[in-house]
Amino acid sequence: ERPAERQALVVPRRLGAAGGRERFRLEAFGELLTLELEPDSSFLAPDFTLQYLGKPPPPPSEDDFSRCFYSGTVNRDPSSAAALSLCGGMRGAFSLRGRQYLIQPAPGTAHRRGAHLLRLRGTRHAVPATRCAVAEAGTEEEAAAIEPPEHAETRSRRKKRFVSSPRYVETMLVADQSMAEFHGSGLKHYLLTLFSVAAKLYKHPSIRNSISLVVVKIMVIYEERKGPDISSNAALTLRNFCSWQKQHNPPSDRHAEHYDTAILFTRQDLCGAKTCDTLGMADVGTVCDLNRSCSIIEDDGLQAAFTAAHELGHVFNMPHDDSKQCAGINGISRDFHMMASMLSNLDRSQPWSPCSAYMITTFLDNGHGECLLDKPHKPIQLPSDLPGTLYDANRQCQFTFGDESKHCPDAASTCTTLWCTGTSGGLLVCQTKHFPWADGTSCGEGKWCMNGKCVNKTEKKHYDTPVHGSWGSWGAWGECSRTCGGGVQYSFRECDNPVPRNGGKYCEGKRVQYRSCNIEDCPDNDGKTFREEQCEKHNEFSRSPFGSGPAVEWTPKFAGVSPKDRCKLVCRAKGTGYFFVLQPKVVDGTPCSPDSTSVCVQGQCVKAGCDRMIGSNKKFDKCGICGGNGSTCKKMSGTVVRAKPGYHDVVTIPAGATNIEVKQRNHRGARHDGSFLAIKAADGTYVLNGDYTLSTLEQDITYKGSVLRYSGSSAALERIRSFSPLKEPLTIQVLTVGDLPQPKIKFTYFVKKPTQPGSEKAPSRKKESFNAIREIISSEWVIEEWGECSKSCGSGWQRRTVECRDPQGRPATDCTRELKPSDIRPCADVPCPQWQLGDWSPCSKICGKGFKKRLLKCISYDGNVLPQESCEPSKKPKHLIDFCNVTDCS
Repeated sequence: ERPAERQALVVPRRLGAAGGRERFRLEAFGELLTLELEPDSSFLAPDFTLQYLGKPPPPPSEDDFSRCFYSGTVNRDPSSAAALSLCGGMRGAFSLRGRQYLIQPAPGTAHRRGAHLLRLRGTRHAVPATRCAVAEAGTEEEAAAIEPPEHAETRSRRKKRFVSSPRYVETMLVADQSMAEFHGSGLKHYLLTLFSVAAKLYKHPSIRNSISLVVVKIMVIYEERKGPDISSNAALTLRNFCSWQKQHNPPSDRHAEHYDTAILFTRQDLCGAKTCDTLGMADVGTVCDLNRSCSIIEDDGLQAAFTAAHELGHVFNMPHDDSKQCAGINGISRDFHMMASMLSNLDRSQPWSPCSAYMITTFLDNGHGECLLDKPHKPIQLPSDLPGTLYDANRQCQFTFGDESKHCPDAASTCTTLWCTGTSGGLLVCQTKHFPWADGTSCGEGKWCMNGKCVNKTEKKHYDTPVHGSWGSWGAWGECSRTCGGGVQYSFRECDNPVPRNGGKYCEGKRVQYRSCNIEDCPDNDGKTFREEQCEKHNEFSRSPFGSGPAVEWTPKFAGVSPKDRCKLVCRAKGTGYFFVLQPKVVDGTPCSPDSTSVCVQGQCVKAGCDRMIGSNKKFDKCGICGGNGSTCKKMSGTVVRAKPGYHDVVTIPAGATNIEVKQRNHRGARHDGSFLAIKAADGTYVLNGDYTLSTLEQDITYKGSVLRYSGSSAALERIRSFSPLKEPLTIQVLTVGDLPQPKIKFTYFVKKPTQPGSEKAPSRKKESFNAIREIISSEWVIEEWGECSKSCGSGWQRRTVECRDPQGRPATDCTRELKPSDIRPCADVPCPQWQLGDWSPCSKICGKGFKKRLLKCISYDGNVLPQESCEPSKKPKHLIDFCNVTDCS
């Protein structure tokens, strides 16, 4: 066991001053101690504006403040160290020959006579490791963090994927009243010191990105009523802080005080769902969400810097290293990286796990960190001194365990674990929170701690000199994502020539390159598209979610899917209106949509030509020929103006026909005028609107490898279109119901020109259809892809460009106005997220009046948990907490 701490009342005697230096002498523990001190304000940050909420205690002026701090030696021993404030008495610590002393004005009235309390050292007691509350309180947010919030700020400076770009995390630091009272006038510098340690961690190359943490604003709350409601309930405190901080953030990213994330520091003991060993909490994947990019930190000493870095990791979409998401990346669960759920034993040589690096890289590549691309206008300078040179081991213990604590020296744990005095069961013990000594802490004569090791100060250059990173060579091309039909393969390079060190710059530029591969046609698979095959793979695993019926058959859904979701595997259950996101990403090389040659790469739609080459500008001509000039086909057109009740043929379109468009304009814009389009296959079965059953909504029809888009029977302009050559002949029919106005149907399509005049037969048609089919060489309407939907759910609108062009592609004015395609359409038929209430929890007390609570989730149409801001606030259920009374306690 360690000897008990020794204490003594002493009266320091001033021996005089010379050249700004001060000398004091005191006698204690049988020793005469002479302190030789000189002013030391090198740790003070450059000037910046501190904002106070409420009236702070009168602070000293900056000049007076800088005169408070002194450092020096004891008994002229060069291995000794002293760091003291002489304002309002003598406060601080000094060490001599391995003995650690802590001095402060004596409590009560004794200090009026100049009396000070001097303390010295004793047994070891391990405090349980503390944890991050996200594991208990934020699991649902982790699951939902794949997508950015819908209200997150959008930017026009979208960067290319797979490119390492410098990111600047503009931060507001907030300290509550408990921090102001505990740290006093040293609060500002203490906060900056914590943040400088966190910033250094984000500069480590193991994160595999260029991340700079910068402070643009510090806010100190001196009056509790002017700040957010802070309590031991970590989840509630986080919500309150996130809501409160919005009012202090200028919305424009160009404003000098605009910040990307806010961090609250408090001395309040935070509690999670089950325990009070929580050190911090944050939502996952919210860094550019002005409403939710925030975290809360319980200040328990300099190790709060690691908590801040950890919670910022969550804001950057990093899950805990022992989560399911990391299982396939980290391999065997490791607990010594930054994102370990239990914060202890950090590996300073690789603070970030492979999973953390992968998750933040993917998050940024998917465009969720665009707000971080702007450089800060006027960042606050972070301290350049090592934190251990500003706060010695004794002060570090005070921060963690209170003013009465001091360092417990132990050669076996030097630099690796900070042990501090405390009491347990009335006995003086040594205790730890499993964190290392701060870098720069003295660990012997001419030595200090660096990265958990005691090293000579002469090696300072090795740790101080930044080494900028440089890219290594490109690796070999990897495996192709598809065996045919146009896949994607990758080549990678690492920032390892050299690896950046000591805060040196991480490499900038492209880290991944990709190219097309295996572009030859695939063997025919009963005419199925590659996306169809991916949907059908889920058939055997899916029982009907709509009852106890047979297994579901899945088919791709295109209509109504937002452009940003085109590279998700959205499939519709045949015979129902239900659809789901069965995979967050389709296989690389999958076409983004039937009307585009662009392909999906890592969940993003990238430009590709009809030759299946990424980056190619080649397009299909109107004949369906890749790179053609439109000279190999002719346009066929016809009309239907009369039909008897029932089903009647309009035209049979042959296999190989391209750019099919059939329109039926309802009379006077009516939604139902008694005439509807239908499609019948060559074998007599109906592909659309057969058996007098109508499809009222827009949908995509996949048939034998062809995709037809149908507007829905309720549209004012009923329309059928195709985007690729027809694999099998199809007959377009009209269904006329009752004695209503006659149909007005027009159709066009292109067929290959006959090799010899007269060798090609005209399409078959019934007499009663009154079709007039002719070849037309004239101007036509040219359409572009639909733009983004105005809403993400419910009912929105999409627009596109529709232009009249002549056969040479020049602007023209002679297109048939009645045949002009619509340039606006409804979209976002995806149901909006809904509130979902959980069951009531058990009563908080076994007797007497307690309370119970229930969980409220915001659920998307496909069953995923979303941020609560995604659901309609006005429909939010109330009564999430209620009183309960199990039984009388008497």
